[in-house]
Amino acid sequence: MILNRRFRNFIVLAIIIVLCLVVITVSFRQSDLINNIKVKTVDFFKPVQEKFYSFFSPVTHFINSIGDYINLREKYLNLQRENSELRRGYSENINLKVENNSLRKLLGIELRKDYATIPAKVIGYYESKWQSEVVLNVGRSDGVLEGMGVIDENGLIGVVIIAGNDSCNVRLINDPRSNIGVRILSSRKLGIIQGSQDKKITLNYISGEEPVFKGDIIITSEYGKLPEEILIGRVSKVTKNMGDPYKAIEIEPFVDFKKIEYVLVIKE
Repeated sequence: MILNRRFRNFIVLAIIIVLCLVVITVSFRQSDLINNIKVKTVDFFKPVQEKFYSFFSPVTHFINSIGDYINLREKYLNLQRENSELRRGYSENINLKVENNSLRKLLGIELRKDYATIPAKVIGYYESKWQSEVVLNVGRSDGVLEGMGVIDENGLIGVVIIAGNDSCNVRLINDPRSNIGVRILSSRKLGIIQGSQDKKITLNYISGEEPVFKGDIIITSEYGKLPEEILIGRVSKVTKNMGDPYKAIEIEPFVDFKKIEYVLVIKE
């Protein structure tokens, strides 16, 4: 009885060993059976895998997108800082270039005309129906006095009317209260330019019989506190009114009063 049991156990063990040897041999030989089992297994789990992927894929993408968003935001902030620094550097360079060019032009005027001048910068602008003035960053401590003329690279701007210690007010030539003695460059005839409430500049006291042409150049005369032959503007319109002994003459100034930045105050 005992022998029969031992014999059966031996037989079972032998069968197990043989089966293991067969499986190992087949595995090493990549038999069709194993391949078929693998294929069947893949096919069997495919629907499950698709469902699993479809369910967790949005979650995975969402988690990844959060990480990407955090990284992109950090990159965006870094780029924004870099862009701000570049803009600031560009702006500073442009401002320096404009300032240098303006000062170079003003220096050219000083050398050409041999004026004793004080460089200045516009720090304020006042314009109304009754007033056209600018404020400069120089004053009595710099040698500026009332009555001094102010120019830029284009010509006459106006005359200092109030001089403080460190700043001054300049009445522009288109101010209604402005009156300046001038000459017509071609004919050398004398007249007076005057501003107006609508900011037009007129040339007065030119005889109706005097030939004046559109485009004639107007300069300062030697009669007055301002140096002579400073450019003012050109004749833009000439009319003759019946019964008026003088011509009505409009002047287009060379200076653009809205764009004044750097100027020179002419010393007496």
